[in-house]
Amino acid sequence: MKPSIKAALWSALAFPGLGHLLVLRRPLRGCAFLLPTALAWAYLLGHLLPLLNTLSEQLANGSLAPDPEQIAQRVTEAGMGGAGPGVALAVCTVCWIGSVADSFLASPRPQP
Repeated sequence: MKPSIKAALWSALAFPGLGHLLVLRRPLRGCAFLLPTALAWAYLLGHLLPLLNTLSEQLANGSLAPDPEQIAQRVTEAGMGGAGPGVALAVCTVCWIGSVADSFLASPRPQP
């Protein structure tokens, strides 16, 4: 299998930029995809997990009805309905697609 295909598979199936790091031996290019994606994931998980914990506790103790409209309202009130999560998801998507495409186009570094 060609190294560019291996790199694209690593980047597509594992995490953006891993193919550049592990197969193509291009750490700077790999970090250009890996770091923004990791930061976006950290932002999403850092804001989403506490919200999910709060909502699940409220659903369990009965203070929040299992109504999708009420839950969506609480999510919006918590700030997860604004532009921040959308931007983070866009960064993840662009980095993922860009990493796979760049892996196909890049060639491995020549070994000294």
